[in-house]
Amino acid sequence: MEAQCAMAELNRDSVAVTWDEAKALAEKLRDKLPGDAAVFGIPLGGQYVAAMLAALGVSVTIDPSIATHFVDDVIDSGATAGKWYNDYGVSTIPLIDKRDLEGKRWIVFPWELANGEEEPTDAVTRLLQWIGEDLEREGLVDTPKRVCKALKEMCFSTGLAHEILDATFDLPGDQMVMLRGIRFSSLCEHHMLPFGGTAAVAYVASESTKKHYYTYYGISKLARVVNWYSHRLQTQERITHQVAHAIMNGNARPFGVGVVLRAHHSCMGCRGANQPDAQMVSSCMLGVMLNSADARAELMALA
Repeated sequence: MEAQCAMAELNRDSVAVTWDEAKALAEKLRDKLPGDAAVFGIPLGGQYVAAMLAALGVSVTIDPSIATHFVDDVIDSGATAGKWYNDYGVSTIPLIDKRDLEGKRWIVFPWELANGEEEPTDAVTRLLQWIGEDLEREGLVDTPKRVCKALKEMCFSTGLAHEILDATFDLPGDQMVMLRGIRFSSLCEHHMLPFGGTAAVAYVASESTKKHYYTYYGISKLARVVNWYSHRLQTQERITHQVAHAIMNGNARPFGVGVVLRAHHSCMGCRGANQPDAQMVSSCMLGVMLNSADARAELMALA
């Protein structure tokens, strides 16, 4: 879409759609609709789309049961559109379908910027209302913005961590290297509640292209890899696996890798099983750490 190419960047993670671009997208959407269409706008963004379509002469209804088409401002994963389809059997046409775009950045529409904010604070506000909170009380006035900021800070990483492990150096002598006591925190992807603890990361250096030399990572790289994979919605098991495989496949190409994570999970400590003192331990062994009993014994002794 031509309008998408003109979107203004707010930051490296989001792009803004102007009113003129939104209107141009609405015109393209109108051209897809049959003349006898009855459009329903999915709350909240879809209601703005429906209003723009009404101004363009499209028939709009507030009753989803008689609508021929649903509209929305954006489709991300398709979960919202799928829910409405399951309830009414009507497909949703968005202004922008992110599933068709290469980037997955957050798209901000002008009606979201009308109050000077680009964060989805309305969603947090709705959750607070749902649990019966009084949004007027002093302690909650800025809570929606704080929650959005905290989630962004705690879930900043995406993709692989291969760039972190680009830099290596060579030393004479082969040995196992371990960095333990790496503190990490993450968010459980099942309940979006925090879990955290410590990680121990070890590897056995492999031979360099220089004779009698071996290739090593800087110790900070090991900690950075743990932080990279923990700062997103996660499970402890997946973090353990991702960290181990990232180090194994990094530029040092070690003979073996061992990763052990110990963590307390608030999703089990403050609800459900109510076991705040329970500690989960997970491990992943690759290469000689998996195949050599001596290497595994040395790893566990150090960890």
